[in-house]
Amino acid sequence: MEILLPSMTITDKIFLCKTLVLPKPSTRALTRTKPQFSRSSKLPPSAHIPRRKTTSYKQNTVQFDDLHENWTLKRTLLEKLKHKDSDPVRILEEDGDWSKELFWAVVGFLNQTSRSNQILQVFDEWSSKDESRVSVFNYERIVRLLVEEGLVDIAVLALNQMKDIWGVQPSSEIYRLIVYGFVKSDRFEDALFHLKVMEDNEMKPHASIYNGLIKSYAKNGLYDEMAKCVKRMESNGCFPDQSTYNLLIREFSLAGLIKRMERTYRIVISKKMDLEASTVMAMLEAYASFGDLEKMEKIYRTVMRLKPRVYLNDDLIRKVAAVYIENYMFSKLDDMGIRLYSRTGNTNIMWCLRMLSHACLLSRTGMESIVREMDYRKVKWSVTIANTILCAYAKMKDFRRFKGVILEMEARNVKPDIVTCGILYDAHGFGFDELDYRIKMGFFGDVVELKTDPLVLVAFGKGDFLKIVEEVDHTRSQGWSYEHLIDLVKQRQQGI
Repeated sequence: MEILLPSMTITDKIFLCKTLVLPKPSTRALTRTKPQFSRSSKLPPSAHIPRRKTTSYKQNTVQFDDLHENWTLKRTLLEKLKHKDSDPVRILEEDGDWSKELFWAVVGFLNQTSRSNQILQVFDEWSSKDESRVSVFNYERIVRLLVEEGLVDIAVLALNQMKDIWGVQPSSEIYRLIVYGFVKSDRFEDALFHLKVMEDNEMKPHASIYNGLIKSYAKNGLYDEMAKCVKRMESNGCFPDQSTYNLLIREFSLAGLIKRMERTYRIVISKKMDLEASTVMAMLEAYASFGDLEKMEKIYRTVMRLKPRVYLNDDLIRKVAAVYIENYMFSKLDDMGIRLYSRTGNTNIMWCLRMLSHACLLSRTGMESIVREMDYRKVKWSVTIANTILCAYAKMKDFRRFKGVILEMEARNVKPDIVTCGILYDAHGFGFDELDYRIKMGFFGDVVELKTDPLVLVAFGKGDFLKIVEEVDHTRSQGWSYEHLIDLVKQRQQGI
């Protein structure tokens, strides 16, 4: 009689393949062995060779029979659990008992189907059938799953059940997981309560527990609590390690607490610990944000010497460059650009820095040399490069070359933006009157855009046009054109 099994979807097959453990293939079937006798040798009549192939065949047959039976059980159990109103505890009672493999397969299924809140109930029922299943190892697995799913309160129930009902002493790993779960949820009182239980039971907490607390305190702006946490570490014989100090420096840097950052930095140096790359980058950003040129340069040189090489993101590059611009150290921009090129190759921010360096110095020769280098390397102009050159020539009142840049933009198919419009509008006051003509000729697009790098505005400032545009109610600016913006600025300037 043929047995009809329920149909399986592709998802079911994937799940079963993950939960089944296939037996290892026989090495005798996979490897060739050398013959024990040469061809010329003859066996004595009394010699008898056991028929191992038959035995191996029978063993493999039994193994695959067991495998097929296990597969069938898991498949049937999976079908039962797939029902919307299925109760895994009731299914366990109906089945009588599950093997270890079947139980953890059910736990995995409940976890994958967002039913992790039922795991502890199933474990209670399963472990009640055999007390040997009540072990620290099993509870650790259960607690870890619950904490990862954000069910830390149920994890605490498992902890209390383990102690009060079964009389099993929880491991430090279980406490660590629960403390981590509370810290992740910003429930500091609960986290500190279980941390104190660890300390009272002489379970020395690992530094990672305190580091998690410090990070969560920083996220919530509780910087005084961070200092208290460090003192608590030391009082319990868990001295801050390299990871702790690096974490403190990063969090103080992000918060702008420069003095605390520098105090912690000195401790790291005195203890001859290493600074992590992310820590040095955080210090660089802090000094750049506060415009501390001397300390910023010192840390910047440290960043450039790091091995393996680290790469600054564009926002951090802009912050460092802005400090150089504010201190009129324009040649530093070219140095930064050259260093960036050696690390990242052709990037927009790199060419922006190099062109700004010469534009801020009002060096025609320098700007032309950068243009030639870009052409040699077959780098296309961006609107940032064009606007940088326009700003420099406008400042020099060299409108012959200024007009040449506009023609070059048309030839190179560089699309202007609102900064270009502002430069041309403000240049009208110095005798350049081609803005209306360029608009009629279709030089500007239909949509108002801002694509110029912010460093250009840091270096040359915002003209009258952009300042007035910033004051306009932008909630009604979605359908505006450049022509409409120009009329609006004119009306504002005329007091209409």
